[in-house]
This record gives sequence, C-alpha cells and structure tokens, in this order.
Amino acid sequence: MTTSARQPKGVPVGGQFAATAHAEPSVALRAPAVQSEFVTDRLHNLGLLDQLTDDQIHGVTTKLNDSLDFTDRNIEETAELVHFLDHGYSIQTAREAQAGVSKLRELGLTDEADSLELIRTAQVAKALHAPRHALAQAEPVPDGKTEPVPLGDPRLQSGEVFDRVKVHDIVFNHASISGYPQDTQAIRFQANRPLTDAEAYTLSGVVGYANSSAIGGEPLDDPSVGPQRDTPYSFIASIDTNKGRQGNFEKFETMLPELIANGSAPRSTKGGTRAIEPFGDPDLKLEVYYAE
Repeated sequence: MTTSARQPKGVPVGGQFAATAHAEPSVALRAPAVQSEFVTDRLHNLGLLDQLTDDQIHGVTTKLNDSLDFTDRNIEETAELVHFLDHGYSIQTAREAQAGVSKLRELGLTDEADSLELIRTAQVAKALHAPRHALAQAEPVPDGKTEPVPLGDPRLQSGEVFDRVKVHDIVFNHASISGYPQDTQAIRFQANRPLTDAEAYTLSGVVGYANSSAIGGEPLDDPSVGPQRDTPYSFIASIDTNKGRQGNFEKFETMLPELIANGSAPRSTKGGTRAIEPFGDPDLKLEVYYAE
C-alpha cells in the first residue's frame, strides 16, 4: 500500500503556485478628472475658446469634473451655460455682436461701431468683476423641477430633458410627473436628437393619428404650416383635449413609439398601404409634455 505524506496544517497543497490567503490591496480609485489644459484644448478645437475668460474655463473644468461627462457635446453645453450665467447671453449672441461691430466698421460707421463696442466692453467688465456666486444668488438657475426651465435657456435649446419647461407663458410638465391631463390644449414633444422642420412635420402627423385613435381631441394646428417649433429638438402640437371623445392618454403615449417604429397597420381596403409609414429611425424617442 502506498501512502502519501500528510501536508502540514496551514500549508496549501500545490507548491509555490497554490492559492494562498492574502490581504486585499488597499488601493483607493479616484473618480476620473480633467485639467484646465485639456479643457482649453478642446474649447479651442470647438471654436469656443475666444469667448471665454480664464475664470470661465476654470468654471467649465469644475462642472465637467462634477458631471464626469467629458464628451465634446457636454463641453460645448457647459461652456454655453457658464458664459450665459456670467453674461446673460449665449456665446452665439456674443459672436453675432462682434460680427455686427466689424460690419459697422466695414461700412464706415465708426461712431456706431464704437458705441456697440463700448456696450459689449461694459457688459464683459461687469461680468468679470461680479462674483459668480453673487450672480447665482441674484438669478438662480431653474432646476426644471421646482422652477420650470425657460425657452431661452441654452440647456433646453441643446436638448437636455427636464421635468418642467416654460415656453412663452405656458408651462409644460413631463408626462412622468404630470399624470394624465384633464383639459390641456397643447402637448410638447422632445426628441433625443435634433429634428429638421420636415421631420417635425412628419412626427406631427404621427401625433395626429395617435390623437385621433386614443384621445379624440380637436387638432388646432394649420396642416399647411405644421407644428410650432420651440427648440431644435422639439415641437408643440395644439390639440383641444376638452373635446376628446376617448381621452385615453395612456393608449396615446403607448401608440407613439409603435407608430414611429412600425407605422400604422396596413389597410386591407387600399392595397395594404398605411395611413402612417414607419418614420425610418427606430432609435428616435419622444418625451411627452402636457401643458398646465
């Protein structure tokens, strides 16, 4: 009979490569972060650097590190937000003002150009000497929850989704927080990408079909004009739901993604054609907002 040597207690079988108990490494992983130099380089490549001060670039860097989103799109949106908070107008508006000054000088209207330049300089100086926290206290940035985000907010114009938005004098509440409305006359739709006017017009037809099938409200938009556009990502359909026969908003919201992806059911009486054709972008999503 062959016997095998007993392994001493506490020593694993398998030699030097056997698994042994060991302490876990005490390495603390830090959240990713970027430096101002990286942000400066990206802002330069995005054509935004010339409109921002060093303090504003620092502010952009801080917000990016807080968000952990370092994509070019978020860099652009954050730069717009920081500029807007400091100056009260967008980077695009600043560029248009500078272009206006240059055009006046080209036309020989030196006095007018000097006056416009003086206004711009005064606005920039005021922003540079005002503490950012003081500006924030004087004009708090709407959070889209307790305070609706206004139409001119660059975050809204760049496609950010909020619970509550304000278009002119009308407040729209996201369907996820508003419940089903009783007497709304306008419904806002926000896509997950920018829409051309032609696409918004086509989607308004999808909305009209779903309304006819599920709500029965009276359409108020001129079909030859199409829906109102409020941002590059969204449009507003005017529908008098007071006159809705069915009022089934749950069905209405369920129908929209189905119609966008697959169109309406083929019509047996018209050679299998559809009243609504598939939209052609199965990844398109619409957020629904009801007017208060």
